[in-house]
Amino acid sequence: MIDKSEEIQQDWDKYWADKDKKKGNKVYDIIAAIYRKLVLKNILDYFIKKYFDKGWNVLHAGCGSGQVDVDFADYIDITALDISENALKIYKRIHGENCKTIQGDIFHLPFPDKSFDGLYNLGVMEHFTHEEIYMILAEFKRVLKPSGRIIIFWPPKFGVTVFVLDSAHFILNKIFRMNITLHPAEISRIQSKKETIDIFEKAGFKVVRYYFGIRDIFTQCVIVATNK
Repeated sequence: MIDKSEEIQQDWDKYWADKDKKKGNKVYDIIAAIYRKLVLKNILDYFIKKYFDKGWNVLHAGCGSGQVDVDFADYIDITALDISENALKIYKRIHGENCKTIQGDIFHLPFPDKSFDGLYNLGVMEHFTHEEIYMILAEFKRVLKPSGRIIIFWPPKFGVTVFVLDSAHFILNKIFRMNITLHPAEISRIQSKKETIDIFEKAGFKVVRYYFGIRDIFTQCVIVATNK
């Protein structure tokens, strides 16, 4: 019987292997790539340069393919971690073989306490239960230096991309009965600003900014928090 981490690794390895071999839905992949390039990269660049100092040692915890962080790779010192070996292969192709990548589990980060000035991720937290999210945040807190910062992009229940994705799944699977999954299940989308701030505060962080707005066409909530 495999444990939770092994199950997660297998799921994400398959997801990224399909992306690497271009076996996924081509229309969805093209739209997602345009969104990442024209929208997500810009807003991430804005938040990174506003809340992280130049030269900081920063962990991208759940880096995926790394398509969104190419614009500030020279601004901060990035260590890219992902549970999927296939994701890291794509990351290295995009960033070059000399980039720092580590295969690891965000429930058990393979770093000593107080290793990083900052930490960020996008499209990670919504894939876990609330109990698991507290476990993840505890690890984030452990590896952050005192007063270190985290930037988390987390889709809300009523975001634009959520509406489009859910609508596409409904049409493909309920109407055409195609049994297609365009993206891994998002089981913990943000319900409200208050709930989200409470989660981070209970995990030992102080939220310094909560953003949801036009800069990314109302697709992501961005939480900036400081390690207490």
